[in-house]
Amino acid sequence: MIFLLYTHLLSFQTCCMKKPLLFCLSLLCFTFPPHSALRGEEIVSEAYESLPVGSIEITAENLPETGSFDSKTIVGRLKTQIGDPFSQAIFDEDLKTLAQEYDRIDPTLRIRNGELYITIKVWPRPTIRLIKWEGNEHISARALKKELGLSSGKPFNRQTFHQALNKVKELYIKKGYFEAQFQYRLQTDPKKNEVDLVIEVDEGRSGKIDEMIFNGFTKSEESALLSMIHTQQYNLFRYWFLGTGLYKEEPLEQDRMTIINFLQNEGYADAKIDIHIVDAAEPGKIVISISAEKGAVYHFGRVTFDGNVEIPDKEIEEVFIARPNGIYSPDKLHESVRAIKELYGRKGYIEASVHFETKLDEHSPLYSVHFQIEEGGQYKIGLIHILGNVYTQDRVILRESLLIPGETFDSAKLQATEHRLNNMGYFKSVNVYSVRTQDDVALGPNYRDVYIDVKETTTGSINLFFGASTADSAFGGLDLSESNFNIKGFGKLFKTGPSALRGGGEYAHIRATIGKKQSTYSISWLDPYLNDTLWRFGFDISKSDSTLISKDYHIDTFGTTVYSSYPLTPFLSFGLKYRWRDIHIHVAKRAGRDARKEQRNSGILSAAGPSLAYDSTDSPMKPHRGYRTLLEFEYTGLGGEFEFLKFSTSNNLYTPLWRGGIMKYRFDFAFIEPFGKTKSPFRVPLSERYFQGGDTSVRGYEPYDLGPQFNNGDPTGGISTSVLSLEYLHEVLSFLDVFVFADAGAVSMQRFNLRKYNASYGFGARLELMNKIPFILGMGFPVNPDRKSQIHRFFFSMGGQF
Repeated sequence: MIFLLYTHLLSFQTCCMKKPLLFCLSLLCFTFPPHSALRGEEIVSEAYESLPVGSIEITAENLPETGSFDSKTIVGRLKTQIGDPFSQAIFDEDLKTLAQEYDRIDPTLRIRNGELYITIKVWPRPTIRLIKWEGNEHISARALKKELGLSSGKPFNRQTFHQALNKVKELYIKKGYFEAQFQYRLQTDPKKNEVDLVIEVDEGRSGKIDEMIFNGFTKSEESALLSMIHTQQYNLFRYWFLGTGLYKEEPLEQDRMTIINFLQNEGYADAKIDIHIVDAAEPGKIVISISAEKGAVYHFGRVTFDGNVEIPDKEIEEVFIARPNGIYSPDKLHESVRAIKELYGRKGYIEASVHFETKLDEHSPLYSVHFQIEEGGQYKIGLIHILGNVYTQDRVILRESLLIPGETFDSAKLQATEHRLNNMGYFKSVNVYSVRTQDDVALGPNYRDVYIDVKETTTGSINLFFGASTADSAFGGLDLSESNFNIKGFGKLFKTGPSALRGGGEYAHIRATIGKKQSTYSISWLDPYLNDTLWRFGFDISKSDSTLISKDYHIDTFGTTVYSSYPLTPFLSFGLKYRWRDIHIHVAKRAGRDARKEQRNSGILSAAGPSLAYDSTDSPMKPHRGYRTLLEFEYTGLGGEFEFLKFSTSNNLYTPLWRGGIMKYRFDFAFIEPFGKTKSPFRVPLSERYFQGGDTSVRGYEPYDLGPQFNNGDPTGGISTSVLSLEYLHEVLSFLDVFVFADAGAVSMQRFNLRKYNASYGFGARLELMNKIPFILGMGFPVNPDRKSQIHRFFFSMGGQF
């Protein structure tokens, strides 16, 4: 029956393009044929079925004068063959195969002497002779032809052509021409079986949004909505990086729902939104007008609840978000349900359910709400099962768990456990859930087992990196790290392979950096839970060759550091550190006699001391609020050639001012007290002294150049130092911050004495490029430089990995 439909439909194909009404009527006829007609076709098909095929003849219609046609080759490709019993299903597949190659097909079947004779007429696809564009003003014909993907000399396939034309329309939409429409004409040459494609383009208006007008909104509502919706005013920079600023129908419709939801949560339960697009005053752009009919402001009336037995009313009332006389908000209702369930979940009622019903007052805009609570039973924690961990050891996962078998179930701890495991970075996915315990007889029905189901991800990385900065003009290197390292795996390395070094929950890092002025090599290792305790323990071994301070100073250092820390509170930790250094200082002959005396300060340094660290910031990389401070004391003199004390404190305070605006305050102080073998400040090694200036301390000054100098102009560094800074940072886009600052810094070779601060002010920007590559640049303007050579207004730094 299918091949009969092929016959009818393909014979109408040409006239369908020219007469849409006829095409629609034809479809209706074929889609809803009379029952008798269908029955007739079934009878015909049954009459052909299983008859032996007497012959198969294929002829080509509309063949070009220079064209050739080999029917035997085509017959040989068919599954239906002479002498075989005819199969309707197989023949339909043959017709589909031919339809993919030819423009039209017309099969005819006749029965003679008990055999079936098949004749198939085929029309070869015309060849594209020319593709012509009309009406395109803003996109060149060359670009459109490239996007279309069709070229002269290729066979013309209507289905392929329509798909290609859709790609062209997507190009126009991408460029902002949301109203773009297309029509096409086919100019055929029957003698040569060639066709000219003439594509007419109606580009319509450009979708670049010149302005967004909010009618019926307050300024604060408008500001809040602009941070929530996708549609934004056109800006070349924003368009390049975010793809926003152009009219797009689906995102705008989603924005409509976002605005309605926002207004409903502000109490406007009847809010309606109308969005209109009008031409902007500037040609080639549009204005999007968003108008609100807010209606009355609804409030909560009576808020009641019942069903609670185990938890008193007062505790439940305290967690309510929806309160009498408050602004009506659907979100507040759902948040109240969640808060009540969390309250019960923290007390072991993990199957508690809460439902609510609202009732509108007939005479005033008030919604009364009643919450129905079903407490369920109180549960305790049974066994904890871990699934999916191929490399990560069970103990590494369990030490992040806040759930303890036998204790009353706490749903908040279950969620916190899942959050902590996700933050480890070891797993693609983490799912922590409870199920009825498998051992009801031993534990009883009120126990629930906990399942921790994880899917591991890669935790090791090998990166090449590069960068540049004001201090070290260019640098690059190799970085290898494993955040789920297992140091005990070295004993099994030859037996089980490299996988033995994974799964211990430790951190290992190898880094080599080669720069124009400094090269460093380091190996570090850290166990964040030493012997499954809260003690952090680690070490690093490093070697560096540096001329950063001055081209006259070549400082070679090799050393190791062993450190540990213990959290006293969620924000405060106590630390201990021991470090050993072998320092070699080489001073160029041109530096002068005083500077060359620094070579005598080479030798072994051995030091140890405690520290206190406090960190309440909301992000380790880009804080918006909180306080971060580090207080360190160190005694140098546990062997070696040097004796001195170090005191330092570094402090950073972050305060959000408004949306996107952050104020940062920095105040650092550090002092060295030489004694014993190192009585003079000038006997402290250059690598241990403090240097200020540059993009990491006082911007606008030459790196490391503040403070006293030798006779040749090289900095001496100091034993007393301080940096003060105020900075306002504004987040323009998710990847772009701009900032203004005022810095001040002091360096002195005198004990606990800071006589003069060198100050500066300026501005800059921080841009995160592809793959989170940070690029910082700015201008600093010194206020009171000691000499012109200290001034270095432009600063920048860039680094990335690939």
